[in-house]
Amino acid sequence: MRRRILGAAAEEFAVRGFAAAKLTEIARRAGFTKGAVYSNFESKQDLFAELFAERSLELAGRVLAEIADLDIADAVGRGGETISTWLVGEPGWALLVLEFGVQAAREPAIAEAYLRERRSLRSQLEDLIAGRADAWGIADRVDAHVLAITIMALISGLMLEHAVDPEQVDQQAVQSAVAGVFAGAFARP
Repeated sequence: MRRRILGAAAEEFAVRGFAAAKLTEIARRAGFTKGAVYSNFESKQDLFAELFAERSLELAGRVLAEIADLDIADAVGRGGETISTWLVGEPGWALLVLEFGVQAAREPAIAEAYLRERRSLRSQLEDLIAGRADAWGIADRVDAHVLAITIMALISGLMLEHAVDPEQVDQQAVQSAVAGVFAGAFARP
């Protein structure tokens, strides 16, 4: 049931955006009542936050899978490529993430769900970065916490830039920006 609700929510949010999405429509798409949605999620914010976390972790998992057995130089390019492919390939999702973030900055009820998931994602990203840095023998030079914040902020900014100017902020530009941050962070002294 929960999976069907999340799938229906992804469709509804993609069509209407976060603010205009309705739980009754999510329930209808999933083949349930609105009560069934509320029995699985406290609110629309919690439903979106879980969906957001799931999608974000899926992307982080893809990046990690792509770079797990690579050396630093190859990992930098591959990580940038995976992120840019996702960002450009799912522009509607990128806009939803930005919309949710803006609403979280303005509404305490949304902020709680947003912060919980962002902090969880940042923590997991830190762990991934620290693990790779350790495997590459550069853990003493990489601040995983700062790099996780930087990557998340860069991706958020690139989502907005691509959404408003896809001609100049295309997949290649996104890939180069992400790879540049990775290269700088993992550079040998």
